[in-house]
Amino acid sequence: MKKLMKVLLVCSLLLSVSACSTKEKTASAKKENTEKKAESAKSSLVELSVEDGNYIVPLDKKADGDVKYLSLNVKVTNKSDKKLEISPDDFALYDEDGKKTSNEDVYGSEDRFKTMSYESLSEDKSLTEPIVFKVSKDKKYELHYKPTIFDLDDAEDESKEAGVELKIDQDKYTDGTKEVESLANYYVQSVFFGSEDQKDEKLVLANDLAQEKQAFKEASINCLKGEFEYYQPSTPELDKVITELQNTNRNKGKVTYTFNEFYPDYASVYVRPEVVLFDNVDSESIGEQFVNDNAGKYEEYDDAAERDMEKYLLQELPSKISTSPINTEKDMNGEGYRINMEKKDGKWQVLSEKASGNYDFESLTQTFRGGLYE
Repeated sequence: MKKLMKVLLVCSLLLSVSACSTKEKTASAKKENTEKKAESAKSSLVELSVEDGNYIVPLDKKADGDVKYLSLNVKVTNKSDKKLEISPDDFALYDEDGKKTSNEDVYGSEDRFKTMSYESLSEDKSLTEPIVFKVSKDKKYELHYKPTIFDLDDAEDESKEAGVELKIDQDKYTDGTKEVESLANYYVQSVFFGSEDQKDEKLVLANDLAQEKQAFKEASINCLKGEFEYYQPSTPELDKVITELQNTNRNKGKVTYTFNEFYPDYASVYVRPEVVLFDNVDSESIGEQFVNDNAGKYEEYDDAAERDMEKYLLQELPSKISTSPINTEKDMNGEGYRINMEKKDGKWQVLSEKASGNYDFESLTQTFRGGLYE
């Protein structure tokens, strides 16, 4: 009897464990099914899913703090035997308080980005296009879609039945602005300030930074050389001045970055440098010091005097640069100079080539070389 009771007890325990296990599996399966269902939604007429998404910065819009612009790449499939008319106005986000957020019309410069427009969708056909919403990061949202059917007698009733809702998890979607801002700064530090390559595996640009750094240095030396009329400076002399300019700007210069626009494969960034400009270097005191040190040396103010004064100026410039104030270029736009970046084959690239539409980059380069014209 006792043995049988033990067997029954063991069986009871096994059944209990099995039941718990079955409940856990069932709950787990339900959870998995719920998660799967959350990725897409169906009605009698349509199927809706969000294929992917990103946070963007539309042209001339501000995305600061908790307010962001979320681009959802939505896929709509017509499951009916009738033609659907797809409109971006058929989509809306609702927060947990029931407040509606309508979509934003976004058009990137040079057709870099465009949101969904008005489309017709035939039977069993799909459409995948981005829709953008202005969202608050601390809120939870549902995406609602109610299609429009024009060729049904009971179109209004069918439209109501066809509406679908989809939970949106904002944490699933990436915000690449911080990465691009870091890469823009990496480019500035490397090319314009002459910094050594930063040992950060995340900071990778498609640009040949070593080549562009050298080209900037050589162009700056040539520009500075052109400022001298009587004295023919050597490359090492000129290099010393430009190196000091880069070092000073790297140590006490300020560069801020704001987005003009940002999309998954294209970015336009305002770069606002506060740096040492040659117009603000106290060259007058260098000239006065030269006159005081060489009083009576020259019988008349001739080419020899001009040559020696220019040589003296070149020798004294590095020390004056290091103590000069930083400033913004007076002709610069208030937000800075705009640089453009593209993402190809998984890498971002600063568009640094000379082109008709890239004037801002040339102006930015000029500012970083102290205002010297090329």
